[in-house]
Amino acid sequence: MTHRPLTRSSRAPRAVHLLPLALAPLAASPLSCAPELAAPPRADDAEVTATAGHADQIPELQIEPAAPLDAAPPVLRLRVRLPGSAAGSVDPGRALVVRGKLGAAHRRQIEQGELSNALAKRVVPSIAWLNDAPSGDLWLTVAPLAPLAPGETYAVASGSPAFSHHFQVAAEGSPPVLPRLWPPPDAGASLTLGVWCGDAPLPETAAPAALAPGGPPGELRRGAVGGIGARCVRFEGEPAPAAMDQTGELLLVGPPSAFVGDPAAVSLDPRPFAMESEPLPAAPLTCAPDELPMGPGCALVADDRIRVRSADAPLLWAVAGEGLDEVLAVPPGEPFVLAPLPPLTAIELDVAILDNAGVVERRTFSAVTRAPMPHVVINEVLANPRGAEPSQEWVELYNDGDVPADLTGYVLADVGGETELPSIFLNPGTYALVVNEGYDAEDELDPPPPPETLLLRVPKLGTHGLSNSGEPLKLKDRGGAVVSRSPALPEPKAGMSLARVGPRAPDGSAGSFVTGWPTPGRVNIMNQEIP
Repeated sequence: MTHRPLTRSSRAPRAVHLLPLALAPLAASPLSCAPELAAPPRADDAEVTATAGHADQIPELQIEPAAPLDAAPPVLRLRVRLPGSAAGSVDPGRALVVRGKLGAAHRRQIEQGELSNALAKRVVPSIAWLNDAPSGDLWLTVAPLAPLAPGETYAVASGSPAFSHHFQVAAEGSPPVLPRLWPPPDAGASLTLGVWCGDAPLPETAAPAALAPGGPPGELRRGAVGGIGARCVRFEGEPAPAAMDQTGELLLVGPPSAFVGDPAAVSLDPRPFAMESEPLPAAPLTCAPDELPMGPGCALVADDRIRVRSADAPLLWAVAGEGLDEVLAVPPGEPFVLAPLPPLTAIELDVAILDNAGVVERRTFSAVTRAPMPHVVINEVLANPRGAEPSQEWVELYNDGDVPADLTGYVLADVGGETELPSIFLNPGTYALVVNEGYDAEDELDPPPPPETLLLRVPKLGTHGLSNSGEPLKLKDRGGAVVSRSPALPEPKAGMSLARVGPRAPDGSAGSFVTGWPTPGRVNIMNQEIP
């Protein structure tokens, strides 16, 4: 299979979207002049091919934000200065970012527009566009659409005009990359707002910015919606031109960074903006008798937390007050939890909800929290141990509440029946393993629990043991109410467990459980590499 260039008849300025195995044109739009950047060290001449017909004018590569070629940030724009006399030969559709070094044979493939399968697989998805420079020269800007790997070498190259430059991403010390929460993947319906959030509070900022190429101008500010979200940055743009409202036909990128020159400098996830969906307004849910309306969702108020059912549309929730400053991208119909809150207290929360088209709904939510209570959850399940089955299987319970939980009358239910648990108190912040009577904590095949972990031995865990192919489990209290669930997921590998990402991760959310190495009687460890 070969990788062929586009044939273009339009004049600069123009932009294209580059994919590893295909090139697709983007709508052309006039672009303003880019600011001058400090010139970094020039790459070795052996790695640069002069512009065709202008051997004395080798294209100059600059990194944005400004950085040396041997210590580029993972999120960047690559800006190549071309002589204005080359304007007729410049085709942004033939500009590529490639992982690894390029040799002479690779450069010939790019010049000829015939990429081998091996080289095509190394192409990084990017978009490219042209700007005029005050000097009369041109800037060819190439923006990768995903963060580049730290410590790796890359090349930016073109077949028209023919050139290539190598650069290296810094192995360490680069600004952290904030993931983009909004618009949601594959459901964006606005080109005027973007939200990126990290783990730490950010300083106040108000800086001009624009989506590129030729997207709406606007500002970068701290906060997600209406100032809520101190660990977030948002882009607010002017209304997009009507010509941009073409679903699936246009890709734009946001600024590569924020707080440049500040110790809190961050890179912004370069996932492109696109009109991927029609507006999806949220119809209010019908709340149960024990729930309160919260915007288009419904809230179940407990002691130190509120469980919220979101509406059947993708929404960005921003909630502040009572010590909270939460920003959550919630898929249609998914639940989420707001915590911690003070028990037995009249609370008032500032709630802002943003739909995929950028429409904001702002509400005040008032309620009285309940007295402290236990919160026992199914925290982890080992259904497919390396040791003997079913004797080495277990279900881990955790009390995430502030008072002891009396497990008298509690049952663990699978698809075939119920197993009654021993009468025992589970103290706040402690774990218990529900195990078969023959369970051996020192079998040396699976990780053992800490000595202090409660072992709740039962005659039979599960109707026929826990299913290796995945089955839902329910924990019911003495009144028969379901207090916690774990889902049926695909069969885990032997020795791997199904773990809740956090004790407050809500039942019913697709992202609340992951597979990983077992941690019986301990805090679950996420993002584990599974062989």
